[in-house]
Amino acid sequence: MAKSTKSKSRPSKPRPDFPLFPHASGRWAKKIRGAFAYFGKVADDPKGEKALALWLDQKDELLAGRKPRPKTDDGRLTVRDLCNRFLSAKVKRLQEGLLSPATFADAKETTDRIVRVFGKSRSVEDLDGDDFAELRADIAKTRNPESVGNEINRVRSVFKFAWENRKSTGLAAPVEFGTEFARPSRRVLRTVRNGRPQKFFEAAEVRAMLDAAGQPMRAMILLGVNGGLGNSDIGKLPASALNLEAGWLDYPRPKTGVCRRIPLWVETVAAIQEWLPMRPKPRDDRHADLVFITSHGGAWAKDLRELDTSNGFEDLQKQCRKSADNPISKEMRKLMDSLNITRAGVSFYSLRHVFETIGGESRDQVAVDFIMGHADESMADRYRERISDDRLRAVVEHVRKWLFPTVP
Repeated sequence: MAKSTKSKSRPSKPRPDFPLFPHASGRWAKKIRGAFAYFGKVADDPKGEKALALWLDQKDELLAGRKPRPKTDDGRLTVRDLCNRFLSAKVKRLQEGLLSPATFADAKETTDRIVRVFGKSRSVEDLDGDDFAELRADIAKTRNPESVGNEINRVRSVFKFAWENRKSTGLAAPVEFGTEFARPSRRVLRTVRNGRPQKFFEAAEVRAMLDAAGQPMRAMILLGVNGGLGNSDIGKLPASALNLEAGWLDYPRPKTGVCRRIPLWVETVAAIQEWLPMRPKPRDDRHADLVFITSHGGAWAKDLRELDTSNGFEDLQKQCRKSADNPISKEMRKLMDSLNITRAGVSFYSLRHVFETIGGESRDQVAVDFIMGHADESMADRYRERISDDRLRAVVEHVRKWLFPTVP
């Protein structure tokens, strides 16, 4: 058997007593307290001069088991290091299932903008109102007023993170954004929203989709309009949440953790019962309890444990964007195209808008919110111990009569 040539191709140390070694990942490294610490790419620093300087700068903190504090030449926090720390914290939340892939991808886009506009070596403490006014102007070049407001919120969260973690970031005072780094007014936002088409399906459109849809899309659409379930809700729906014999779904909403109890229509129960014998066998045992499995044996919602966080923020952002390309949305778009009812802003998730809108006409908003899984932080919710099944049935039956007016 031929000997491996891997070791021959790996760069060697500049000298025998050099404290770092070229790691297989292509970076200068040193093992400290049982873990590897890295000091830049070998290809960018073949003699290890920058890596050695960084090692000497961080040596005391690393050997003491502390995370080195990011520094400028004068020891202050830089924009790049703040953004890296912020994203590292978001990666942890992503891995714990506390952050959606889409939210992480947006955060990475925001930090990229901050670094591009301010410069990666800029001291965070030197930023002032004029800098943030420039940043706001950059945002407004490519965003509508509503998106401008969302991006401003994300930027503020980055610098709020710096201040709330000031013991590790070394920030001496909160960042001052100035008067111009403000979100668009409510009047401007209302004007934008009023000019948009409604994210809504009419009853005839829903009936047409149900008539044309195969399984499991027909069961999914009925769950969406019957109880306001969204894409992620359906993709993660466990069979243990269903009681088809009694016609109920008890299912905390994955996004908020809020409990939901939903009476199921006879049409919804029948569609699910029709689907279950057709359900493919899942490839992964983790998906064994899921109601809906794709034809390839996978889940209809991305499992965050499948995301690879080892190749840096750029690669993880691409994975997150790809995972946000929801298979339920794709199938819904094909169905809408076939019926010639496709329009901007209307998708599978619009079924939640349908349930909220029509369910609200039952005049029991508390029951509607409970079925939708809306988080309610009001004092009334703290005192409310339960909502009767009759109230929940009344809401879903109101929606059913709107959708199927001739069915008893």
